[in-house]
Amino acid sequence: MKPAPARNKKGRGALCNLPLLLLIAAIQFLVIYSPTLDRYMVMITSGKPGFPSLLLDGRRGFKLVEDELVPEPRVRCDFGDPRSDVCEMEGSIRIRGSTSEVFVVTPSGGKGGNFTGLIKKSNNTTGIEEEGWVMQPYTRKGEARVMNGIRTVTVRVVPSDAAPACTVRHDVPAVVYSNGGYCGNYYHDFNDNIIPLFITSRHLGGEVQLLVAQKQAWWFHKYREIVDGLTNYHAVDLDADAAGEVRCFRRATVGLRSHKDLSIDPRRAPHNLSMVDFKRFLMWRYALPREHAIRTDEESEDAGAGAGSRRPRLLVITRRSRRRFVNLDEIVALAEEVGFEATASDVMSSSSSSSSKKNTNNGGAGGDGDGGQARMAEASALVNSFDAMLAVHGSGLTNLVFLPMNAVVIQVVPLGRMEELAMDEYGVPPRDMNMRYLQYNISAEESTLSEVYPRAHPVFLDPMPIHKQSWSLVKDIYLGKQDVRINVNRFRPVLQKAIRLLR
Repeated sequence: MKPAPARNKKGRGALCNLPLLLLIAAIQFLVIYSPTLDRYMVMITSGKPGFPSLLLDGRRGFKLVEDELVPEPRVRCDFGDPRSDVCEMEGSIRIRGSTSEVFVVTPSGGKGGNFTGLIKKSNNTTGIEEEGWVMQPYTRKGEARVMNGIRTVTVRVVPSDAAPACTVRHDVPAVVYSNGGYCGNYYHDFNDNIIPLFITSRHLGGEVQLLVAQKQAWWFHKYREIVDGLTNYHAVDLDADAAGEVRCFRRATVGLRSHKDLSIDPRRAPHNLSMVDFKRFLMWRYALPREHAIRTDEESEDAGAGAGSRRPRLLVITRRSRRRFVNLDEIVALAEEVGFEATASDVMSSSSSSSSKKNTNNGGAGGDGDGGQARMAEASALVNSFDAMLAVHGSGLTNLVFLPMNAVVIQVVPLGRMEELAMDEYGVPPRDMNMRYLQYNISAEESTLSEVYPRAHPVFLDPMPIHKQSWSLVKDIYLGKQDVRINVNRFRPVLQKAIRLLR
């Protein structure tokens, strides 16, 4: 007899255990996913504020369910800096431009979060963050006369069930600031806007959304190369946002960081950014060819060939308004005699009128059809072609940012105890940009104020009481009524030293 065939016990056992395996899998599924299913079922049957029922709009419901998972926010503010207030935020940040409000969202039912640098109220044990706080995102914090005109931004900390619903979602961080204030003054454009923007956003590599209050469209046209180098996205005009528009971010910075006049403190900047980095950034954006000024080496000059055979070029900045060089021709002739190839220009005029010894406009605001963009490109290229710059204290000196490194900047300081101000605004920045700096303080005889006031007048004898009385008076007298007539014999050693510094 043939033996009976062996039974496949393995196969039979697998079939017998299949219901048990399915039951175990079902139990595991319910244990793991029941919290999520509960949330979806609530939305399916009833919906909730800000989360429409899936039966009505399934696509929106599935997308917006992410908002229920609101992380605890992290907010770090610096209200102690004398130049600007800045708050950096992470988590669920919602910004409504029409009401100038920033909402820091906390999980519903909780007040958790990491808040540092906020000012505590004596009558509020939970701190000012419970009620919110007001900021003015502009970098002239201590100057009431300009800050009075700066738009305020209110930051509120709210639970997710009280936060306004998102209408626009951004995948990059936001920077919120004001484009108002002294906007239009060439010095302040760089000092109050451009350099602070560079400090605050450059490390993000263009992946940042600018949200601008009091946005000046012409300003963004004029400085388009610079702005486009800092952000890959069109700057949003917060004041033009629709009433219900709410922009949502994971990270945001309200306010711009500002360290010192026309300069950067690398110790306080992200990735230790410096003014040398800023200068190279400008060279990249405006395609400037000269990174270093000429070296007037004596050996090269003796050889009579190459770079050494070319005389260093001196740019004399002219002005239309006060603080002009009255004897401009004498100054240019002296520079040529000392060894410079000298050119006088206001820089910001067009190339056709920006020639030697001509003075048509001293400034920064462009009146061109493109909002001054082409004029900025021409100005940066012109300045970059020189090795030294000479100017009376004023906004024209701001063009030093386009000079090549190792160039020499000569600032002529007008009468009126302006030395400290002149050093802060235009004396420190050249050194921070690897350039050389010389300062020439004029005498009473070199000021045209000597033609207006007697020599025994307090304007000459003791300017400090005038400073203490009001800045407006200082501005009116020493900046608004004074021109400069350089004593060429007294000034000669300054130009000679400038030549030596280029070696």
